[in-house]
Amino acid sequence: MTNNKLDIRVYPIDEPKSNTKAFASVAVDDLIAIRGVRVVEGEKGLFVTMPQSQDKKTNEYHDIAFPLTKELRNEITSGVLAEYEATANLDPKQRRYDKAEKGSAADIDISAVKLDVRVYPIGEPQGNTKAFASVAVDDLIAIRGIRVVEGEKGPFVTMPQSQDKDKKYHDVAFPIAGDLRKEISKAILGEYKAMDKSAEKSLANGLKRGTEKAAETPAAPKETAAKKAPGLGG
Repeated sequence: MTNNKLDIRVYPIDEPKSNTKAFASVAVDDLIAIRGVRVVEGEKGLFVTMPQSQDKKTNEYHDIAFPLTKELRNEITSGVLAEYEATANLDPKQRRYDKAEKGSAADIDISAVKLDVRVYPIGEPQGNTKAFASVAVDDLIAIRGIRVVEGEKGPFVTMPQSQDKDKKYHDVAFPIAGDLRKEISKAILGEYKAMDKSAEKSLANGLKRGTEKAAETPAAPKETAAKKAPGLGG
């Protein structure tokens, strides 16, 4: 049992057309909210999966957001399954759908939150997405699929998103407190810009070394070139 505070919402599917029996959202310690968690019926019974995305190259699925410890994952799984069992047979009006998800956490000390950021620039971007990023928050939750996007006013950060049936986009995993979102964006953009400058410096140094190397190599004498060129008399 961990000491983490969990706020869990489960939304059973009354007439499931697949082995997905419910969706859920989980807020951890008033820091990070994760949507798109699934309750799935397997051969050995119900289990819980984190929200996933599919790699277009390998067709493999990867968790978008997930607990970093086995203990927290187990607690989230047991909490989601318990909530599902408690609500699956209830009338929809009794399922707490009217209870709002966790809002802004104004009492969180953002300066005390540990962030571990990774940024992966795209070598040859085809659109306005210039890099992907991941962040680990307080060694509790990791979020992948964050994007660094080039906008009219410069680069900005977007959380991983999914599209609903109405073609509207929603964040899959995101900081609950606005100040934490700003801090994560600041850290990612700082890392991205530092890497961008490093790449520019590396390219500039490469061009400089190439220029110096060319200057050190003497040009071939004109008469040598003439001797090698067929059809030229002398």
